Amino acid sequence: MGNEHLDVSELITVRQAMGIIDAAEVRVRAERVGLERCAGLYLAEDLTSDRDAPPFDKSLMDGYAVRAGDLEKGPRELTVVDRIAAGGSAASPLGEGEAMAIMTGAPLPAGADAVVPIEQTQTIEGSNRVRFMEPTELGRFVARRGSDAAAGSVALKAGTRLGAAQVAVAASIGVVKVPVYRAPSVAVLGTGDELVSPEQVPAANQIRSCNNPMLMTLLRRQPCRAIDLGLVRDDPAMIGERIEVGLEQDVLLISGGMSMGERDYVPGMLRRLGAEMKITKLRIKPGKPFVFAKMPGGKFVFGLPGNPVSAFVCTIFLVSRLLEKMAGGTPRSEMHTAPLARSLLANGNRTFFQPAIFDGRAIIPLQWKGSADVYTLGQANALVVRPENQAAQVAGAMVEFMEL
Repeated sequence: MGNEHLDVSELITVRQAMGIIDAAEVRVRAERVGLERCAGLYLAEDLTSDRDAPPFDKSLMDGYAVRAGDLEKGPRELTVVDRIAAGGSAASPLGEGEAMAIMTGAPLPAGADAVVPIEQTQTIEGSNRVRFMEPTELGRFVARRGSDAAAGSVALKAGTRLGAAQVAVAASIGVVKVPVYRAPSVAVLGTGDELVSPEQVPAANQIRSCNNPMLMTLLRRQPCRAIDLGLVRDDPAMIGERIEVGLEQDVLLISGGMSMGERDYVPGMLRRLGAEMKITKLRIKPGKPFVFAKMPGGKFVFGLPGNPVSAFVCTIFLVSRLLEKMAGGTPRSEMHTAPLARSLLANGNRTFFQPAIFDGRAIIPLQWKGSADVYTLGQANALVVRPENQAAQVAGAMVEFMEL
């Protein structure tokens, strides 16, 4: 990798870019959606329990409901006077010297104060009696009424991202239309005369586009709704038309056409459409030709490098921050540390995101072959984040990384 001689004085740092993106004014809109549609979205209001949970003292085991005091001197035999299934109830209170067979989830009968698992008992053949081999404790294997959530208490706080467990909570308290922040809509557009779609056979001077499928896959991990606008040739009029279509969504991602070449039309086209160019170049490797623009009407455009590894890094590290904020969340980058499995050369003058493998104990850096090397990226499950001008690192040195 070695030192770089690129003049980076005009480039902004990754941390500065994060600050600019995080400071962008966005419109956060709330709506109510069904339980089947709320996964991955952020809760817009507190959800409160409509009743105690559990709504009664509940058995946590298949066994016998007893009075703990009846078993103080065990072993002891008790008379089985009833059987309580989940969804059922006892016909009468439990009396002294009595037990009731009870299923997991069934309500504890009045008079009972503990449950003994069936494995700790012996049925006495030819009778309605059961032998308990040892004492039990008051409240053993019983979930008290309201111990999970009291009626009127907050079951889920506003701002919570909804996953399967949170959807289960909402369902359990009867919330079928969930108040959430609306997921922003995102369009993905690829540019380049050299590109064809994956199902096509490329000519000798062409390659298949992998950016659109890759970006659509990354966006499925974000709280957003994404559409694929396909590919457009390096033609200013065609690019302008597709950008206008993309700006019907909240955010537009454009890959390719961001550098300074004579056919890199995207930045100029954005300016003609009224863009406020907030970021135009990044001090990052891979990913230097990066654009972040605010458009009229509160829309946003990210111009991503055409090379797939660059587009990948910029999306997970920077684009995701805006999408989280627009969806009502808090931008974050979850970083971890681990020792290097082997040494690394000194880093250059840009923050470097190096594909790597984290094996659960150490980080194994993969050989850097350039920002077009999606094959090495395909082997990685992590990105080592190397600061600008970092000295050479020996095996065992602790490094920061992001899991993929």
